[in-house]
Amino acid sequence: MPVDFSSVDNSDFDDGSIGSLIPINGIDPRFGEFDAFAYLPHPLPTDDEITLNNRAWAAVSKAEEMLGRLDQECGHMTNASLLIRPALLREAMDTSALEGTFGVLTDILEAQYPDSGPLSPETREIRAFEAAAMHAFEEVKLRPISVGLLCGIQAEIFKDSDEQPRDIGEIRKHQVFIGPKHRPITEARFIPPPGDDRLKSGLETLIDWTQSESGLPLVLRVTLAHYQFETLHPFGDGNGRVGRLLVILQLMEGKSIREPAITLSPWLLPRRNQYQDELLNVSRTGDWSPWVIFFCEAISHQCQSLIDGARNLTDWKTRTYETVRRNHWSGLILQVVDDLAEWPLVTIPGIAEKHHVTYPAAKSAVERLVTIGSIREITLRKYNRVFVADEVIAIVEAI
Repeated sequence: MPVDFSSVDNSDFDDGSIGSLIPINGIDPRFGEFDAFAYLPHPLPTDDEITLNNRAWAAVSKAEEMLGRLDQECGHMTNASLLIRPALLREAMDTSALEGTFGVLTDILEAQYPDSGPLSPETREIRAFEAAAMHAFEEVKLRPISVGLLCGIQAEIFKDSDEQPRDIGEIRKHQVFIGPKHRPITEARFIPPPGDDRLKSGLETLIDWTQSESGLPLVLRVTLAHYQFETLHPFGDGNGRVGRLLVILQLMEGKSIREPAITLSPWLLPRRNQYQDELLNVSRTGDWSPWVIFFCEAISHQCQSLIDGARNLTDWKTRTYETVRRNHWSGLILQVVDDLAEWPLVTIPGIAEKHHVTYPAAKSAVERLVTIGSIREITLRKYNRVFVADEVIAIVEAI
C-alpha cells in the first residue's frame, strides 16, 4: 500500500529509520496552500554500521559472481561493442519507459539516419539518453564520478526536450514529489528533501562516499548508493535515468566491469511498483536487507540475460558467416554482417560511406543478405531504403 508521507510524523518510522521528516509548506498554484513532510536520508552507513541478513549477503555474492562472468564474457568477445550497443539501446528504451517515455525499437534504430524524417519527442529523448550515456562512459575512464558529471548527464538528456525541467543541469532548487501529477503534493507517494543546502550537501556527501575507501563489496556499495540517490532525487526530472546510469558508472570505475555491458531497466520495468516499494521501505524501516536482495537479484538476472544475449549474437554471426561462405561470397558482405550484429539496421549509402566502397558494391552486399534471408527491407520505397536483421532485433529485445 503506498504511503502518504504528508500524513505521517516521526512516530510512523521504526527506530531503525535512516532519515528524518522535514516539515515543508508552500502554495501550489493548482490546489492552494499545503503543509506536508519531506524525507531527508541520513548519510550512508560506514562499513561497520551496515547490517544484513544471510539472504542479503548471499544475494551480494551471487551478483558479484555474475558481474565477473559478464566481464569475462565481454573479454572473450572479439568486439565487445557487439554487446555494448545493444545493451545500451535496451537500457535507453526501458529506463525511459520507467519514467513514462516509450519508444519502438525499430524507430529508435532508424532515427540514426539523416533521412529518417522528423523524430518523435519520445525518440529524441531516448536518443539523448543514449548519447549522454556514451559520453559518461568515456568520462568515467578519465576522471572520478562527480556531482558535475551527473549534472552534465541530466542536462544532456533533456537538452532537446520539448518540455525542459526546471533547474536543468544543476541540483534542483525547487520542491518535487513522487505521485500523480494531477494530484496535490499532500497526496504524494513520497516527498524528497527540499531543494536547499541540505539537498546539495546530501548529494555531495553521497558522491564522496562512493569515492571513499571501503571493505564492502562494490556491488553492495552500488546498491546502497542507488537507494540514496533516488531518495535524494536531486534533479527536477530524469532522476531514475541518471540514477540507473550511475550504477553502471560505479561498476566501471570500481573495475567490476571493464565495459558498460550491463542494463538493469529491462528487469526493473515489469517490477516498477515493487522497485518503488522496496526503496520506500528502506526509508521507513532502516532495514537494508530486502532492498539489497531485490537490487542484487536485478543485477544477477540481467548479467545472465546479457551473457545469453552475447552468445546468441555470436551464434547469429557464425551461422550467417557460414551461409555467406557456402555461397562463395567474401569481403564486404562479412563486414556488413559484423555491422548488423552491433546495430541491426543498415542502408546502402551508409555501408558505402562506412567501408569506403562504391554504391554498387554496397548494394550487392545488401541484396545478397536479402537473398539468404538475413535481412529484409522495412521501408518499401525506391530511395533511402532501410534494411533490418530481424533475428538480431529479437535478441536485443530479449536482453
